Amino acid sequence: MASTTEATFGAKVANATTISTHLKSFVGYLAPTAETSIEQYDLLIESIKTVNADAVHRKANYSAAVETRLKHFSKEASSVEKMMSPILATVRAKLGKNAKEVSDITSIVVKIRGNNRAKVKTSDKEKSISQSEQSYGSKTQHFVDIVNILISLGTNYSPANDLVKVTNLQAKITAINTANNIVSSTYGLLKVSADLRNTQFEQLSEITQRIKESVKSQYGVSSVEYKLIKGLKV
Repeated sequence: MASTTEATFGAKVANATTISTHLKSFVGYLAPTAETSIEQYDLLIESIKTVNADAVHRKANYSAAVETRLKHFSKEASSVEKMMSPILATVRAKLGKNAKEVSDITSIVVKIRGNNRAKVKTSDKEKSISQSEQSYGSKTQHFVDIVNILISLGTNYSPANDLVKVTNLQAKITAINTANNIVSSTYGLLKVSADLRNTQFEQLSEITQRIKESVKSQYGVSSVEYKLIKGLKV
């Protein structure tokens, strides 16, 4: 996804609107093509405003979904990360610290905590998101593996802490899967909207340049008309 900021998009729309306003004041402006006519330019600007608003909305939905998932994994009291200690303590108390199940769960907990702390260092936003999805997918599976071990213990796993009882852990798995799915779906919608926005802004930039060339040709490079619009970046 392009790294252009929302402020940059807004500035481009504002500059395009200013160019359109100037064009309407130019006496005898003749567009060389239908695309570079004032009418079509205005229609493109309005379309971009709509697409940009949709992209902003999609981005907000995606950010909210990411935050909800993060709460499930690390930010809230009932998060996966915060349940690891009471789970391990319960199993150690029942089976002893040298039990195989304790060793198995401990090794999985290390993977979950390690993934939580890993930071992706990349300037490629889409690659970063892809790696993040893989990380959360792995953490989800690791958590499922722990719950399966606990289920296999039967009555040997009967915690006094309601938070880490099997039924609540299974409910957490369901909530996590739902959160993962919402993140994926909201990102997909954001990607489609953002790509459309980028395409339309590229089109706007190209048409704006053609309009500037047309004005320079019609009124002259030293004309007031050309000077009014040549410095407006779109």
